[in-house]
Amino acid sequence: MNCIDLYSGIGGWTLGMKLSGIDHVQSFEWNFDSNLTHNRNFGTDTEEIDIRNLDFNNLPKVGSIDFVVGSPPCTQFSFANRGGGGDIQDGLIDIYQFLCIVEYLQPKYWAMENIPRVKLILEKVLEEDLKFKRFNKLINYIKVIDSSEFGVPQKRKRMIAGNFPFQLFEAYKTKTHIKTLGNILSSLNMDEVVDPIYGYTLPKKEITDNIVEESLNQEELKLNQDSKSYHPVYNTMAFPEKLDKPSRTITSTCTRVSRESLIIRNGSGYRRLTVRERGMLMGFPITYQFYGKTFNSKLKMIGNAIPPILTYYLFQSMLNVSAEKLTLIGDVKDYFHESPKEPIPITPPDTIKFKYRDNRSFRLAVPGFRFGSGVRFELSNTCTKTTCNWRMKFFYGSSKKIKEVQFPESRYNKILEILAEQEIEPSQELNNLAVYVSALSSKSLQKKWTHKSKDEIHPYKVLYALSMYGLKVKAKIDSVKLTDAKFISTIGDNLNQKLFDNKSRILSGVLIGHVFNKNLRK
Repeated sequence: MNCIDLYSGIGGWTLGMKLSGIDHVQSFEWNFDSNLTHNRNFGTDTEEIDIRNLDFNNLPKVGSIDFVVGSPPCTQFSFANRGGGGDIQDGLIDIYQFLCIVEYLQPKYWAMENIPRVKLILEKVLEEDLKFKRFNKLINYIKVIDSSEFGVPQKRKRMIAGNFPFQLFEAYKTKTHIKTLGNILSSLNMDEVVDPIYGYTLPKKEITDNIVEESLNQEELKLNQDSKSYHPVYNTMAFPEKLDKPSRTITSTCTRVSRESLIIRNGSGYRRLTVRERGMLMGFPITYQFYGKTFNSKLKMIGNAIPPILTYYLFQSMLNVSAEKLTLIGDVKDYFHESPKEPIPITPPDTIKFKYRDNRSFRLAVPGFRFGSGVRFELSNTCTKTTCNWRMKFFYGSSKKIKEVQFPESRYNKILEILAEQEIEPSQELNNLAVYVSALSSKSLQKKWTHKSKDEIHPYKVLYALSMYGLKVKAKIDSVKLTDAKFISTIGDNLNQKLFDNKSRILSGVLIGHVFNKNLRK
């Protein structure tokens, strides 16, 4: 049996072919580094090509190809692209071209991989778009699967669409074994590294792309932890990563400070994953080499890849191998992936930044005043080209409909009047906060945040001070009795249940927010 690979990337599909004993006829890829990585690992000499402009006369003869597979670019569909606001019509150009090639070549089986969101998009155009409707007869399977169920040490959810024995493919889940992040990390700590997926063995000194990044500093650690554990809108993530489970999805972009970064313990500190650790979590063996020119280009190539473990089992279903006769990927003896002879570029990871641009943004929820589901008091800055204004803000609602509550003098006074009626007096705590804040300014906070000054108070300390004063105010007003109707008249309409359940904390947050915004020097 033979196969061609469209949008082949660094070779996740091709490695699955080789492990399955399928003849690799041709690959098509436009990215230079990805194509070079593919060529070096498999000894091919293909040139970069834009499949959108592919001349079908350059394809193999109609009916001569058994399998067609590939992974069209997901950039326009990804929620990481402008919050999901990418150009979907542009992304559909590649999917349309892919389906046109399948239709033209008439393979026995075919499969296409993409991010989960594409499932609904594809189903919609197949139903509504006249241009796509004709492809309905080509497809017998569109589903989102979890790669970890097939032995990939990564909880990577992906849409698979195509025409192949999908019931057989799904039956393999009962035969494979779960692999974890801890399995990968522990294997690389041995003097003799044994690949936990393939069983390949290499001396530790021969393992490439495993340069350990310097530990996160306290500022980076705080930002990473808060973005995962206390994100203003999105669900929480584990911090640090759990070693006894498959890892989270490896993404194509990842900085030292980001929600997507996978952070693990590094002795007494914390760090991101190495290139090699990411490659192994994607299912590439320790002998596979990545020919990116920079550290970030290697991260991008790996994050955009399809796990070869997954493609192996897809090909096994296309070969109609029964679940009972299935050879697990670690037991394949007919193919061994040898390391390419060409040396790989040495690409050290990013280092700690010591200075930042003048308009560096800041946005963190105040500890003790973050309630989840979009409800939070936060400290943030709003910057123009010349100035940055720091404020406390209050938001509630959902990710699709966020509302902001302002802290005007009238609302502040109304809350104090309600408290005074019940003989509750938090003035001492509020006055102390006013004195503390009056020593600060937006300029001083921004200078410290951009590392332009060593003498100013760090915004983190201000966050904790706001939390401390806010909790002191809350302790004073916990006894306040407030009907739902009066609470609504004080805060606003369309309040959610979290606000009603935390009335005294919400009132306290509004009070300290007003004091902060009023007394911070502009």
